[in-house]
Amino acid sequence: MYRQIACAAQPAQPSPHRLSQRVCYRSIDNIDAAFAPPLSAETRSRLPRALRHATQKRQREFLAGRWCAKQALQGLGAGSTYVAMAEDRAPIWPDGVVGSITHTGDFAAAAVAWAADIAGLGIDSERIIDPAAAGDIADICMVNEATLFEAAHGRSFCEFCTFVFSAKEAVFKCLFPHTRKFLEFSDVRITSFDWNRKYFAWTTASEHSGMGRLSHANGIMHTSVELSSLVAAE
Repeated sequence: MYRQIACAAQPAQPSPHRLSQRVCYRSIDNIDAAFAPPLSAETRSRLPRALRHATQKRQREFLAGRWCAKQALQGLGAGSTYVAMAEDRAPIWPDGVVGSITHTGDFAAAAVAWAADIAGLGIDSERIIDPAAAGDIADICMVNEATLFEAAHGRSFCEFCTFVFSAKEAVFKCLFPHTRKFLEFSDVRITSFDWNRKYFAWTTASEHSGMGRLSHANGIMHTSVELSSLVAAE
């Protein structure tokens, strides 16, 4: 039911987020099977108060993400595996740990690392959007990234839009614990990418820049950003 992808405490294995060996990672491929409804009263009691009256789908997503986070923290060797939820609903990681959680459809994953090894960490996964939504998503998340798209890359515009959306989400998750600033999609720009080498470059509005990783498998786009230090954009 559960699939272990990669962990710094175990032999390196391929992960869809293409994380470094400094990162411990866990994922679940079937949220509905792992957290089949109806949820018991005991399980619901462990939910944050803000989610106790949410839809069961949202509750299962939260539980799946926290299960992945707990397993990843155990693999990392963290003294605590509890991940609280802040008022803005961002995860609160144990002291000395950076991490990120993502979920889409029936998939969930979490990644953690020691803050002494990695300054920032963000992962995101998104189901490939359908053609009917591609234009709207492009209007929401793109600045001038559309100029990077070339059909010759062998990917559809739907895949490209999903990639840009996911990449910016990964950047947001990576930077927010440090900046405590909510970024708009227009605040982050994807400056280049390579489908074959599975890398992309990004920058924010005159503040930070870096590299990210991408992959596409089973109808899901995966992106990740790791920062050894916060680098100011030139």
